[in-house]
Amino acid sequence: MKKRFILFAVLILLMMCNCMALAQEATDITAECTITVSDRSRITRLIDRDYSTSMVTDRAKKIRIEITTPENQPATSLYLCFGKIPEHWSIEHEMDGEWVEAVQGDTNYLHAYAEFDASTHFRIVVSYGYADKLNLKELFVFSQGDCPDWVQRWEPTHEKADLLLLVAHPDDELIFFGGLIPTYAVQRNMNVVVAYMTAASTVRNSELLNGLWSMGVRNYPVVGPFGDGYSTSLSNGYEKWSKNKARKFVMGLLRQYKPDIMLTHDVAGEYGHGAHRVCADVAQYCAENSDNASICPDSAEQYGTWPLKKLYLHLYGDQPMRMDWNISLSSQNGRTGLEAAQQAYLHHVSQQGTEYVVTDEGETSSALFGLAYSLVGDDVLANDFFENIT
Repeated sequence: MKKRFILFAVLILLMMCNCMALAQEATDITAECTITVSDRSRITRLIDRDYSTSMVTDRAKKIRIEITTPENQPATSLYLCFGKIPEHWSIEHEMDGEWVEAVQGDTNYLHAYAEFDASTHFRIVVSYGYADKLNLKELFVFSQGDCPDWVQRWEPTHEKADLLLLVAHPDDELIFFGGLIPTYAVQRNMNVVVAYMTAASTVRNSELLNGLWSMGVRNYPVVGPFGDGYSTSLSNGYEKWSKNKARKFVMGLLRQYKPDIMLTHDVAGEYGHGAHRVCADVAQYCAENSDNASICPDSAEQYGTWPLKKLYLHLYGDQPMRMDWNISLSSQNGRTGLEAAQQAYLHHVSQQGTEYVVTDEGETSSALFGLAYSLVGDDVLANDFFENIT
């Protein structure tokens, strides 16, 4: 009986050890790897863990990054942070002296993750239909184990949105909308599509992804085609972003993602920014016309028309409703929505020297919103964007 008990205890211990081994987190072994680039570009900027730098290669139709890990430490995954998404990329393994494609990379995401069979010698192959430069910010090589939580494994943008948040620039979603994303997208698990008119720069594009991921967002945002540039009036904003193109873009968002609710900037641009004013002006126009197939007919033909139910603007009206972003959220490990947004803003490293902060106080409080358009009547309780939405 005693021997059986000891044998049983040993078996339990072995099972526990196996479970612990299976649950072990993968390690970043990049620094221990030998990495070479086909055009002999220096890899320093690939491994400096600084999103403001990039390795930019010479123009070529095909660029190869060869990686050799320590013999006793094979890799099973890569995390690549591109400055610009390449036309095609893949991971190849060497087999019997020949290179064989093991994984085809996903070209939908600026920050991309790929898993593959354990290997100590493999390469990344980036190819283009015409000669181009590879712009790669960071490369992480991981050992066997579970993917660390901070590594971004993006899922597709929601096909159907409950809420569309339209902002001009990266970090506006935090500074002017506070706890909206952690509260609605993560805590309440609603389909929130975050859309940016401009990425502003490759650095800020990475920062916006890092910030969203830190709050628990897993569905990829939409980044518009517009350039960045400061403007101080609506007319000046439209000089930089064509009114016609801006309307077509936002109308396309409404018809493609079919949200019940849209939120965007203050009509006065919060602190007067022309791009913010453009967002508010275009949003009102599109809300009123999204169900009219004769307005922006191309998107109507592609996606059909869509009757937006409600449009909220930041700071809108004489008595805007105040959202409570100071509620502890279980999805944020007890952080409030505002605290989650404040910590996400720290990922916008390039903006930390500015005067802007994430707060629900002051003239541009991230908690104040007004109903600018509605097909479902006025709010009565005025404490939830989804009031009257069934």
